[in-house]
Amino acid sequence: LEDQLLVEVCKIERSDLEEKNDELILQISADQQKLADIEKQILRMLSEAKGNILDNEMLINTLAQSKITSTAVKERVSEAEKIVATINITREKYRIVATRASILYFIIADLALVDPMYQYSLVYFVQLYRMRIHKSEKPKDPENLPARLDVLLKDITLNVYANICRGLFEKDKPLFSFLIAAHIERKAGTISDTEFAFFIRAVEEKGQLPAKCPDWIEEQKWRKLHSLEKIIGPSQEGYLTSDEELLKGLRKIMDDDNPCSVALPPKVDVLSDFQKMLVVKTLREDVLTQLTEKYVLATRGKVFTESPPMDLKRVYADSDHRTPVIFVLSPGADPMSYLLKLARDQGIEESQFSYISLGQGQGPKAEKLMKQAQETGGWVCLQNCHLSVSWLPKLEQLLEQSEKEDVHENYRLWLTSMPTPKFPVSILQQSIKVTNEPPKGLRANMKRTFLDLEENMFEGCSKPKIYKKLLFGLAFFHAVCQERRKYGAIGWNIPYEWMNSDLEVSISQLRMNLDEQPEVPWETLRYVIGEVNYGGRITDDKDIRLASKILWIAMNEGALSPGYTYSSSGLYFPPEEAKLPDVIKYVEKLPAQDSPEVFGLHDNANISYQLKESKSLMDSIILTAPSAAGGGGGGVSSSEKVMEMAKIFEERLPAPLTQKGAHRTTFTGIDTGENTLGVFLSQEMVKFNRMLYIIRSSLKNLQEAIQGLQVMSSELETIFKCFMLDRVPKLWALYPCLKPLGSWFEDLLARLQFMRNWIQNGPPKAFWISGFFFPQGFMTSVLQRYARRTKIPIDTLRFRTTPLKAKDEKSIEKAPTKGAYAYGLYLQGAGWDFEKAELRESDRNVLFSPMPPIWLEPITKDDWDQQKSFECPTYKTSTRAGTLTTTGHSSNFVLFMYLDTPVDPGHWVRRGVAMLCMLDS
Repeated sequence: LEDQLLVEVCKIERSDLEEKNDELILQISADQQKLADIEKQILRMLSEAKGNILDNEMLINTLAQSKITSTAVKERVSEAEKIVATINITREKYRIVATRASILYFIIADLALVDPMYQYSLVYFVQLYRMRIHKSEKPKDPENLPARLDVLLKDITLNVYANICRGLFEKDKPLFSFLIAAHIERKAGTISDTEFAFFIRAVEEKGQLPAKCPDWIEEQKWRKLHSLEKIIGPSQEGYLTSDEELLKGLRKIMDDDNPCSVALPPKVDVLSDFQKMLVVKTLREDVLTQLTEKYVLATRGKVFTESPPMDLKRVYADSDHRTPVIFVLSPGADPMSYLLKLARDQGIEESQFSYISLGQGQGPKAEKLMKQAQETGGWVCLQNCHLSVSWLPKLEQLLEQSEKEDVHENYRLWLTSMPTPKFPVSILQQSIKVTNEPPKGLRANMKRTFLDLEENMFEGCSKPKIYKKLLFGLAFFHAVCQERRKYGAIGWNIPYEWMNSDLEVSISQLRMNLDEQPEVPWETLRYVIGEVNYGGRITDDKDIRLASKILWIAMNEGALSPGYTYSSSGLYFPPEEAKLPDVIKYVEKLPAQDSPEVFGLHDNANISYQLKESKSLMDSIILTAPSAAGGGGGGVSSSEKVMEMAKIFEERLPAPLTQKGAHRTTFTGIDTGENTLGVFLSQEMVKFNRMLYIIRSSLKNLQEAIQGLQVMSSELETIFKCFMLDRVPKLWALYPCLKPLGSWFEDLLARLQFMRNWIQNGPPKAFWISGFFFPQGFMTSVLQRYARRTKIPIDTLRFRTTPLKAKDEKSIEKAPTKGAYAYGLYLQGAGWDFEKAELRESDRNVLFSPMPPIWLEPITKDDWDQQKSFECPTYKTSTRAGTLTTTGHSSNFVLFMYLDTPVDPGHWVRRGVAMLCMLDS
């Protein structure tokens, strides 16, 4: 590809040399063919000669003439080759341009792995490459080649970035700019392969460390720092971990809210930009997005950190009658108003612009509109192509046919579609792509609401003061619902797609109820809006509860009082009775950056958001650079590394769980059903043993495949890649867990050891609830045991959940007389006051708080007395979402725990508080 691109740039920049080069190559080829023909002729004549060849005068003359011709041809070839070599020296000076272009193309080609809509053909790229060579600024001095090459490099890189960026979603633009910066620097040699591999997957130093881990840093990060020292330089052991002054500087980075702005210690500041980023990333992975932006700024400049604005006029200028334009949509985006304005600006009359929303039966109508417009020079917009994927192959055929037909030069085809892997690749590759996303943030969201609101809808209610305040509250509620999604699971368990239509219907119902009722029907409004209009899109019952609590903030009796605010900051409040333009002006003065408190979240939610963004960015980088994900290991091949891991795993894998040597109380009574915990344990043993068999056999097969003793199947290849990326193979993931492979394996060994201890020593004093395949089954077995002992029907029982004063399970002296103690849970979104045994606010920068053991005490529903406590959902993993089961709950949901609270439980609901059985690290 690089050689092809070199030819392209030389054809434009030095067409004289390229033409001469082509002529000489043809001449050399012809002369070499002539020499070959002469040799064949001589051989033929020699083979056909009879008698003494010296008497053959014709043969002698031919040989003499051939020698003269051959000498002349050889001289000509030699001269031509010298000229070609001279030309190549000049051509090679342009190779840096071709190299840069080939780097850019392969980055663009890899973007399709991130999103199926990011498809760009080589033909499209070469056209853009040629165009930029033609349009780039020429130096005043034509002989100043270094200046010209510098202009070409900057122009091609910047314009390829801008051109491709307009077809990327906002979340992927930082990824694209970072990949450009990193791969250019890798080619230049300022980033080594080992450094980039460490960036993709930071490897921890094994064994005994020379320096003790300080108390301000986790051991995992401390081990990574030791590994990083060796990568920065083989003789740099102790460079980052033995200097007291340097460690003080690193601690400041660890503790600061904005670590990217902290001055680096002098010993770190002298490192390369990429090495500096590795140091900070090792300490604070949550700020990866800011770190990559800072790196791009340092290496490529500010322009690569800014998203080019959507410019439809530029898009139109780049398009033609054979190139469709695709708007790649996101929820809430509608490019039609921009497109209609562009049509007016370009003099396209309404009769010349046809648009149709695709769906069942709309294909033939769309085809007819396209044919008419191709003849008359009109515009056609096919909306929502993702709703008619079965017709898209037909559209592909129509576009191929139009290449062979006469099409009016003014004809334009516009398409809109949500991302879908079923969109034909050929259409994507030959089209211009544009993303259209709604503005983000509360201010932008509310401003859009009031700009779209008609005057007659804002005015005219029989209770104008009440209506306008509650209408503003509805707009606030709608914006909060949408913007909370960015915080991931602590925002909503599942990210729902609410539409403007939900808000419009709610406003209409608000006005109707206020007009028809003498008093404000608070309960009716909150139910209809929170649980019907918005709750109708919600599939998780915990999210419905959250929506109702958020709505209560905006729609309660106090919201009508002067001085009422929606959040503790006091910045968000319903304005007193005002006209629509005044409300819009007020909204424009709201903060551009949203604080977590306005959503009801703790400030730590920002860290959760940053971690989510950083993980998403890193996952995308890994997708585009899988071969670099093996980690920095001096000269060790991928196969050797995976082989070593497989051997270690196989050696450490314990034997299957059996009842042999079991304690007398462990399984006694399981035949009669009295020992319900024993029954549960035996079920767990079957699942763990099946898992052990799968892991052991796949490890054996993987090692044989690496050694070439058996075929590397697709299943084994997937396991191989997972080992390289430190991810748990899907084949092994029989229970939900988000830990990386190393931590996951240690967790598995701990689970098996807990089970083995239970088998051999009898039921423990407290149960590690996180160690079970099916913790819900454990809850049921505890209730069954109590029900059978007391003869109380199990369907009349429930748990009273009481956190103990003991801080961990080791402090428990004996098991409870009824129920069970459970430990291993973590609180997310709040902290725990061990003295008062109640919820409290989280400590700064602490995302998860370990909970004390909890007494699961079976009681009858009539005796249950925790109605005023916070109903805290407990989940297996931090994603919280799962598949909906027959119980009406997510498969990730375990049970509700009831925790005492000094404030209204709704506060913790809005905080997104939940308990987790395990962490992700």
